[in-house]
Amino acid sequence: MNYLVNISYDGSNYHGWAKQQNNITIQKVIENILESIYKKEIKIIGSGRTDSGVHAINQYFNFKEDVIKLTPEQLSSIIINKLPSDIVLKKIKIVNDNFSARFNAKNKTYVYVVNAGNYLLYKDKYLWNYNKHINLELIKQTANLFVGVHDFLSFSKSKLSNTLRKINFIKIAKHGNIIKFFINGNGFLHNMVRMIIATLIALNEEKITIEDIKNLLVHPKKGKCIFIAPPNGLYLYKVTY
Repeated sequence: MNYLVNISYDGSNYHGWAKQQNNITIQKVIENILESIYKKEIKIIGSGRTDSGVHAINQYFNFKEDVIKLTPEQLSSIIINKLPSDIVLKKIKIVNDNFSARFNAKNKTYVYVVNAGNYLLYKDKYLWNYNKHINLELIKQTANLFVGVHDFLSFSKSKLSNTLRKINFIKIAKHGNIIKFFINGNGFLHNMVRMIIATLIALNEEKITIEDIKNLLVHPKKGKCIFIAPPNGLYLYKVTY
C-alpha cells in the first residue's frame, strides 16, 4: 500500500524538512512516528525540501507498507495522537504503487509574506518584518522578468548540474501592510525563492537595478546574487499533482 500524506507545519523549531544526523527535522519526526507504528524502518519521500525555519501549508509525502495494512482513517487516527502540536495532519489517501510525492508533482507554489508596516512582534516567526515602504508597481513589473524558463544558477546555492527551471507566474497581493508573493513553478533550487524575493526588495532600496537583474538571468553564475530573504516568511503553499 502506497500512502500519500498531506501535512502542514510551523518550521520555526526545525532544521528544515530533510533528515539530518544531529538535528531535529520534519522528516525525522515523521519517520520516527511511523517506525513506532510499524516497528521497522520507514522511509518517506517528500514533495520537496524546505529550509530551516520555513513553513508549509501543504506539504506531501508518500511511503509504502504491505505488511500492516491500515486504512487511511485508522492510520490518521494513530498519527494524529503522536504528532507534536506544530505539525498537523490534513489527509491520507492510498495512491498507485508507482506514485511518488516528489516526481509526480507537476508544479509547486510558494508564498512569501512581507510586513511593510510597523514591526509585528508576535508575527516575527511567520513573516519578514521589513517595516519599510515598498514600491509595488516597480516590484510587480520587475517580477515578470523571472517568469518563463531561465537558468536560475545566480539565484541559488544549489549543487545540481541542471539549474534550468520554469516559473509559471508571480502574483503579488497586498492586504493592508502585508504583502504576499505567490511564486508558481515546475521546480525550485535551494534558496531560489528567498533570493528572488530579496532581489526584488533590494531593487526597492535601489541596491540593484533592473539591468543588474537581467544580467543575473542572462549570465548565470553561482554566487552572483548576494541577497537572500529570511526563511521565516516563506511557506510551501500548494503542490499540484
